[in-house]
Amino acid sequence: MQQEKIPTIIIVGAGIGGLSLYHALIKNKDKKEFNVKIYERESSPTDRWQGYHIALSNYGAKSLLNCVPSSIASNLPKAMPNPIPDVETHGITITDQIGNVLLTPPIKSFKDVYEIAKISRGLSSIITYRNRLRDVLLEGVPVQWNKKCNKYVETQEGVWVFFEDGSQEFCNILVGADGINSPIRKQKLPELQIVNYGITHVSADVSVPKHLMDKVNKIHGNVLIRKTLGTEGDSTLMTTRLIPIKQEQNDEKNEPHYRATLVYSYPSELDNVNVESDKVKVDDNDPESVIEHVKRLIRTLRPDCELTNLLVELWNLAPKTVSNDPINFPFKNYNPVQRRMMRDIDPMSIKSWTSSRVVLLGDAAHAMSPILGLGANNAIQDADKLSQALLKYTDNNISFIEEYEKEMLKRTSADVLKSRTATFKTSMPLGPFGIMIRNSILKTINVMINFYSFADNLIFKN
Repeated sequence: MQQEKIPTIIIVGAGIGGLSLYHALIKNKDKKEFNVKIYERESSPTDRWQGYHIALSNYGAKSLLNCVPSSIASNLPKAMPNPIPDVETHGITITDQIGNVLLTPPIKSFKDVYEIAKISRGLSSIITYRNRLRDVLLEGVPVQWNKKCNKYVETQEGVWVFFEDGSQEFCNILVGADGINSPIRKQKLPELQIVNYGITHVSADVSVPKHLMDKVNKIHGNVLIRKTLGTEGDSTLMTTRLIPIKQEQNDEKNEPHYRATLVYSYPSELDNVNVESDKVKVDDNDPESVIEHVKRLIRTLRPDCELTNLLVELWNLAPKTVSNDPINFPFKNYNPVQRRMMRDIDPMSIKSWTSSRVVLLGDAAHAMSPILGLGANNAIQDADKLSQALLKYTDNNISFIEEYEKEMLKRTSADVLKSRTATFKTSMPLGPFGIMIRNSILKTINVMINFYSFADNLIFKN
């Protein structure tokens, strides 16, 4: 009797979604065995800085644990340290431009990633070190680096994948997990377009000394995601863990430092406004000019108050040059502070998807605004759902891909539109009356959701 040939799956993209899928397929090999290959366009794991923080939701945590084997799961605390009771709260607080609290959604407490994964009602999140999560997921994975896919050719038997270096590989299923600019998506669904919001955001990963973090905590409390809303469509976001880190630079005071991610968003049309008479030309290849631009906008658009001064102090910490220290800063492209356009892809903005042996995952299919922190979580959920669907694979039947795509489209399109709506609502310039309405609405929502949470916990406490 002829032995059945093991089907080959090629994953293009070694980000969090692609790596989660790789682990899930290997983990499930006792149920269905695949020859899994994973390719990445970057030349090495240290080719590009991955960023400090993401918020992993209870749904994302559940899918991640479904995907990874116990050997990887045991290392997850490196990327998502357990919450420190009475020191940090894994939630979000939203304030107005002077620091008055508008919204603080209730959160369910948990002690580790396993416990948050069991939360089935509401939305909770654990602040996770994105770069460390990728490092953990890379453990034991034979990624083939410096392999950029530029096209594919699908046949009845499978898919030929062509790379920029001239090489080619054959597989039974091709998974495009290669990000918002995915060449695979552009070929599979050329009509699926990226939507530009007309909103600019600038992000920076910084090391915050304790005396500054104390000022932040005085205004926002120990909540780990702090968002402020301006009046001209601008907003700020700070995400951190209140866990001291090893200092990356000499400090005379020898005080503790904390990792933090800063984001400043504003209507792109403000880039064309001369906010100061001594305006300096902004060059996105010069981080210092971008940082100065952000500080000028904050000073100009925000009132003169303690919060405004604190925001400027925090942005003063943003790295103005790329360090040449190969030990502490091994990345070729470390933390580039640049202006970026906020964009998304609504996977249901086209009439139909044609299911085939080429399937998409993560930002390649449904990039979304980062405002609600749903992007990485959906990519991990994609990996979980697709790995389960692939258990039904046969050479002559790929209907399982259509099943995966239907679920993925429904789930992610809703989150894309939800994130888009939230972004536009917080990016509208407001007059005095508009500010009063916005603040009143958010405060009312705050009362309602906290009351609902109290009632929900009372009813379902057992």
